[in-house]
Amino acid sequence: MNETNEMSGSAMGGQDWEPTTVGELLARLPEPDDPVAVLEVALLAAWRPDVLAGSGALPGCALREHAGMTKRANSLLVPTRRLPADLSPAADFYARRRLPALAMVRADAPARPRLTPTPDPPVLVMTAPVEAVAAPPRRGAGGAARPGVAVGLDGTPPSAMVDRTAARARPGTPGGEAVGAARRLLTSAPDQCFASTSSGGAGRLAVTGVDGVAVLDGLFVPPRARRRGEASAMVRALAGAAGTLGARTMALEVEQDNAPAVACYLALGFQTHHEHLYATLGAPA
Repeated sequence: MNETNEMSGSAMGGQDWEPTTVGELLARLPEPDDPVAVLEVALLAAWRPDVLAGSGALPGCALREHAGMTKRANSLLVPTRRLPADLSPAADFYARRRLPALAMVRADAPARPRLTPTPDPPVLVMTAPVEAVAAPPRRGAGGAARPGVAVGLDGTPPSAMVDRTAARARPGTPGGEAVGAARRLLTSAPDQCFASTSSGGAGRLAVTGVDGVAVLDGLFVPPRARRRGEASAMVRALAGAAGTLGARTMALEVEQDNAPAVACYLALGFQTHHEHLYATLGAPA
């Protein structure tokens, strides 16, 4: 996907927001060697919204908006520990778009007035070497798929994944518009690969072009097919694709209280890299 964002500053709500790119965000990080900040930008590169913008009023941050579709694509990203003192320009932007005024911040960032954590659990950002995840499991090791789990890989998102993503659009979004926005989001990385199983399981791998990172997301197994090793089989297959596409590290996000998913990822070799959370921005002044 071309990184150019064609929205003008005036179309963004009257503030000094200007279209930006993943490369520009990396170049403007206050601490370019901060591994947490770099990984946060890689996660963004895997899930690029229609609107991606920066502002001199909020240095190092990125505003994201994509039809209200997922918190991840419709929140202010603050990749560093340094939180701006005044977050009202971002709150104003989301108010103009009639979207919740949210920020994604690192769990190790200091508390800031007018920034209230949402009730959602913190999110674990987990990573693992690609070759370790792709390797066949040892006998008796965790994360092993049962015999007969076949995984298909494709460059096109499964229709069920598109529909699940489209259902998360802003209420009132016309169906065709929501589906189009979902497809753009699912194919927004420099490269991606999709896994599927005969039961309806699916998963997405996005190669970000940032620090050799590929991101796993959208992993879904129908309830009737769970606990059969399908999730592990899809993750291993996507890790193999990641290696073929030149990635060295696999990353993912999972809510801290999702114990079954966390256990699955630990068994596959993932470890927690850091945590982030969503917070509500104070009302604009």
